[in-house]
Amino acid sequence: MHFKFTYIILLALLLHACSSLRKEVSTKSNEESKVLVGQDLIRFQKLFYNANREKVLGNLDKAANLFESCIRKDPGSAAAMYELGGIYVRTGKLKEGVYFAKQAAEIDRKNVWYQLLLADAYAQSGKYDKSIKTYQEIIKLHPEKIELYYEMSSIMLTAKQFTEAIEVYNQIEEIIGVAEDVSLQKEMIYIKLNKIDKAALELEKLIAKNPKEVRFYGMLAELYQANNMPEKALETYERLKAEDPDDPHIHLSLSNYYRSIGDREKSYSELKLAFSNERLDINKKINILLSYYSITQSFPELTDQALTLCKLLVKTHPEEAKSHSMYGDFLYRENLIAESREEYRAALKLDANRFAIWQQLLQINSQLNDYDALLEESAKALELFPNQSILYLYNGIANIQRKTFDDAIEVLQKGIELTTENRILLSNFYSSLGDSYHSNKDTIKSDKAYDKALEFDPVNKYVLNNYSYYLSQRGTDLERAKNMSESANKLDPDNSSFQDTYAWILYKSKQYEEAKKWLEKALEGGGKERSAILEHYGDVLFKLGEVDNAVEYWKKAKEHGNKSDKLEKKIADRFLYE
Repeated sequence: MHFKFTYIILLALLLHACSSLRKEVSTKSNEESKVLVGQDLIRFQKLFYNANREKVLGNLDKAANLFESCIRKDPGSAAAMYELGGIYVRTGKLKEGVYFAKQAAEIDRKNVWYQLLLADAYAQSGKYDKSIKTYQEIIKLHPEKIELYYEMSSIMLTAKQFTEAIEVYNQIEEIIGVAEDVSLQKEMIYIKLNKIDKAALELEKLIAKNPKEVRFYGMLAELYQANNMPEKALETYERLKAEDPDDPHIHLSLSNYYRSIGDREKSYSELKLAFSNERLDINKKINILLSYYSITQSFPELTDQALTLCKLLVKTHPEEAKSHSMYGDFLYRENLIAESREEYRAALKLDANRFAIWQQLLQINSQLNDYDALLEESAKALELFPNQSILYLYNGIANIQRKTFDDAIEVLQKGIELTTENRILLSNFYSSLGDSYHSNKDTIKSDKAYDKALEFDPVNKYVLNNYSYYLSQRGTDLERAKNMSESANKLDPDNSSFQDTYAWILYKSKQYEEAKKWLEKALEGGGKERSAILEHYGDVLFKLGEVDNAVEYWKKAKEHGNKSDKLEKKIADRFLYE
């Protein structure tokens, strides 16, 4: 058990330890001071000095033995008993600690250090009444030492002597006047005693002393709310508003109040007023919006409120990057992707060193298929964060989409060099590298890159699909292609592109009926708008002898964007050219 001033007191004890022998000698009677003389006194002093040295060095067992030797040489040495008692209290030998502390205190009743050790030893032993009585005796000798009152009241609280503790705090208040720590401690005690009116009075005293301190009004209002006194709580908030009508914290408090009584409309109205006030710290607003971010996942009807608060945040703090990024996060979650991109861009104009926002911006560019923006902004991000490997991946993907494959290969290889432990990221790098080599018609390097991608992530479904499709196009290793495509379809069973790939492998393996079934699944799953799937279905139908139907699907493929000469020739000649 440790009390408020125990450590301060014990530290002081250590600092005064070396002088305690001198204090003892000066306070003993003449008869006692003559007990040790000459060589006996010198040996005692040396022994006492060595004991204190061991104590300072932390060798408490040695120190205790030496202090015991001191007491054997001089059974009336209060200083040695005090030091030994202090060691026993410190090491948890409380019974022994109390004994020696008591001996020291009885020998020298006016030595405050001895009395304090005894009070502490009693307290730690659970003998609270004796500890309190000891403090009362000390206070009689030193009524001006406020810390003694605090320590005694702390022990009273531990002993659940609440009424007595109140009396002590009143004594403190008489000496130093109204003080926050005293009034709040008394308030807490009155609440425990269910004396709410007296608890409120303590807060009123603080308000009277500090009428501009918002915190005390809030505490008083919360006290009333917690004890089913909503009218008094509202009255307190109105008093606060009269003191400073422009203080945004008042509106926050009122918002909490109205929410607690179930008036959500007024609660939100007060919250908007708080957000509209520039004096309210942006971090408080951000914390409120973070709570909205969690709550709206369970209560989506509150999303409009959150977005309105975000707009107010941006309006009142337009030069803060965090206001725009927070708004961007909400917009992105609501799938307002283009709008969120503008907020992220605004945030980066104010603070370009926010890597997480750059990453989010690049992801949005990719989602919007805005590869010009992806290329430009990933290049800017790379200038700021050249060691962030994922930026090289975004830049490589942008180059692939712009068909600048040599540039893509170069930047992807740089990214791979920077990536060491992230196997998923490495798989994506090698996947994109494989796509680049394939587009450059370098099939050997392409296959090696895809193999490497699968080495790092054997369930990378996009690699499994693309690699198997390219193998089928070349008519190479069709059995492996089939196995990889089967795996991709198991990982993503409703993907029409993956179904088309598997069908095409079956087509290349001359399994036309099976290929037709898989293509029909792909068409039903969204493939009716995909020219490649429509053309493949026409090819399969032709192989099955359904020439008229084949031509119809070739025409549909043309209508959906396939303008290849080979397709035109197939339609014109009603013949399959492979």
